[in-house]
Amino acid sequence: MQKSTKYFSITFSFALALTALVLPALAKVYSGTITGTVSDSMCQFDHSQMIKGGHGTDAASCTLKCLNEGNKLVLCDPKTKTVYNLTDSSKLKKYAGKTVSVTGHIDTDTKAIHVHSVKPQ
Repeated sequence: MQKSTKYFSITFSFALALTALVLPALAKVYSGTITGTVSDSMCQFDHSQMIKGGHGTDAASCTLKCLNEGNKLVLCDPKTKTVYNLTDSSKLKKYAGKTVSVTGHIDTDTKAIHVHSVKPQ
């Protein structure tokens, strides 16, 4: 009985150590900064059709109107053509339609940023 307990203990310890090594490699979350335009989840990179339809006069007013209609704030990165969801968008509302650098934890799988700070460009 003692031999099997010792074997289980060694195997379990090995599995834990392996998990500790593999999980960080699988996780695609990192701390960093992304520069992009604060927009809304509906228009994202292009507000032109909504503005033509009377939904604001520029990207900022269109974004704010879309927010009032239930859309979410997003950060649009023109370099990678990626749209990031923002976990704390309250820090970005005043930058609607503007270019900012957002620093935080970035999840590349879910395309989300947990916002720590915002710096206008």
